[in-house]
Amino acid sequence: MFEIGRLCVKIAGRDAGKKCVILDTAERNYVFIDGETRRKKCNVAHLEPLDTIIKIEKGAEHSVISEAFSKLNLKALESKSRKKTIRPRTKRQIQSWKKSLR
Repeated sequence: MFEIGRLCVKIAGRDAGKKCVILDTAERNYVFIDGETRRKKCNVAHLEPLDTIIKIEKGAEHSVISEAFSKLNLKALESKSRKKTIRPRTKRQIQSWKKSLR
């Protein structure tokens, strides 16, 4: 029932009502999902399987999932990579930095 490539709808949680595809089985009642939802491990009790099956490999990359979703006229979640922020220096770090310059 919950095989790799099966299109499902999340029925619980933050991503409820959004479509996803099963990438891999994790444990007895858990699977890895990706699609309109965040890419994560999900309980099968929180998924409603649909009739559609997408031909993908086990653990496929997000770009492959995005292409498959676009063929079905669905939009996959696109996340932006986070920029690395510079942490403010502490007084102790500044003092040790000044000592190393001497």
